[in-house]
Amino acid sequence: MNEWNTEFLGKPLGDSALNSISIHPNDDSLWFVTSWKGIYVTRNAGRSWRNYFSVFTQALEIAPNDPSQILVGVGRDIYISKDFGQTWSLTYKFPKEIASILVSKIDNSVYVGIRWEDSQVANGIYKSIDMGRTWKYYSYNVQAKGLIPWDIEEDPGNKKIYIATEIYDHPKPYHPPFLRSSDGGLTWQDISGSLPWHAIKIQVQPGTGDVYALLEGPGMYYSTDFGDHWQYLPCPFSLDFIIDKNHPQRFFGGGIVYGQFKGGLYESNDAGRNYKPIPGLTGYSVSSINLGQKSAPVYFTSYNKGIYRVK
Repeated sequence: MNEWNTEFLGKPLGDSALNSISIHPNDDSLWFVTSWKGIYVTRNAGRSWRNYFSVFTQALEIAPNDPSQILVGVGRDIYISKDFGQTWSLTYKFPKEIASILVSKIDNSVYVGIRWEDSQVANGIYKSIDMGRTWKYYSYNVQAKGLIPWDIEEDPGNKKIYIATEIYDHPKPYHPPFLRSSDGGLTWQDISGSLPWHAIKIQVQPGTGDVYALLEGPGMYYSTDFGDHWQYLPCPFSLDFIIDKNHPQRFFGGGIVYGQFKGGLYESNDAGRNYKPIPGLTGYSVSSINLGQKSAPVYFTSYNKGIYRVK
């Protein structure tokens, strides 16, 4: 795509403190936006909004095999909607705040990662095989405690699950786990290896199964052997990262405005080997990126600015 046009789509009910945006896979007019003030839902591409929960909300997941079902972490509580976000039911209260949710494309299991932080108990993940009605806990089987699981991603083709964690108080030496499970979350292995810092975003490339980990600061690392070995891949961003599932060589990344970093939205058409900035977005912290049904347009949230669409 050689020419881009950026359109400001507003702030849901005037709120600009936005965390993420999710576009429904079957309806480009249905958006879910998480915020410090709950979640916002629009069914008409941002012309009108409804707000739910009114407290800090970060993790939201649309079930891949039944996208009428949406799960959201509200503090320690997980809610589920079975009618495209019109009504919500509380399904469980966890001992700590929810950081990430995954709904498996393989078997519809739900995985929830919580912010263990100052807890001294062994850290682990919660799994439900009945869409949130009952839960089981599985230890990460690592000595590190205080883990914040920023992202959970699945490789359905190779039946693997990955978790990116940060240790909340950054002990020295600092080497946070990067976790992999090959048995549906029952057991976990730390594959952080040569990763020099914590990851905040994971993507699995369709077809190849290559794993990409965006680290908060040092840049991108990728693995062609399910995380057994890592290779560095320079990138000009550090906030968000997605692979276009319809065009697996096409990557998008979001940058932060901080110090010498000027923010912006970046595109690669060669699996991250080269990136080009999308013009006109210097000065925007691009904190969450999502794509429409046909891989276009590109939607993103910019903290304290609002929602934008690029096409």
